[in-house]
Amino acid sequence: MLLAIDTATRAASLALYTAEGVLAEITWRSRENHTVELMAQIVRLLDLARAQNRDLRAVGVALGPGSFTGLRVGMSVAKGLALGCHIPLLGVPTLDALALAHAEQALPIWAILSAGRGRVSVARYAARRGAVQRIGACALVDAAGLLALVARGDGARPARALFCGDIDAALAQRLREQVGARAVIASPAMNARRAGFLAELAWARFQRGESDDLAALAPVYLPHD
Repeated sequence: MLLAIDTATRAASLALYTAEGVLAEITWRSRENHTVELMAQIVRLLDLARAQNRDLRAVGVALGPGSFTGLRVGMSVAKGLALGCHIPLLGVPTLDALALAHAEQALPIWAILSAGRGRVSVARYAARRGAVQRIGACALVDAAGLLALVARGDGARPARALFCGDIDAALAQRLREQVGARAVIASPAMNARRAGFLAELAWARFQRGESDDLAALAPVYLPHD
């Protein structure tokens, strides 16, 4: 059983995953109090699954980008569990897990994560056969920068694409104005970042025998290539 931890932003999520898929999952809007909430929610999740720490075989954690405090708390708890239970730790980029939720459709995917101060972390993905692949580098931009990236990626007339993640009403309106009907914006429920998808990516790494170094693994606060 793998425990997945995503506290990259105020939208936090946990999941337990096995070979059969998601066993249990909790997603909530944290009030920037991950330190107090996270362990209590992990205990609750294990109770829901009638499981205990000794049942865990690996821990997956969101690497970022994301908020400084959220990522730091999630990484600290994940490392503590991995060390205490003597199990592998597996880091997963936050935007990869966000994009994976939309892997079963054929449109290009723009995964968007709020970075504060009117900025977003964004990456473009190609979806194929239930998997996603990042195309190009991640970027930290404002709304105008995002629209410029969309235009630059596909020429003067952007191709139809799916936009998902932290998309508020103002950004959705700008996308509709600039990209028009070619901008397919995921619904609020589909935009919720679920740890089940992070768990799926971490589980795949675990099945390949991969793991990350407990001492060296660190959060990624800003996008990088």
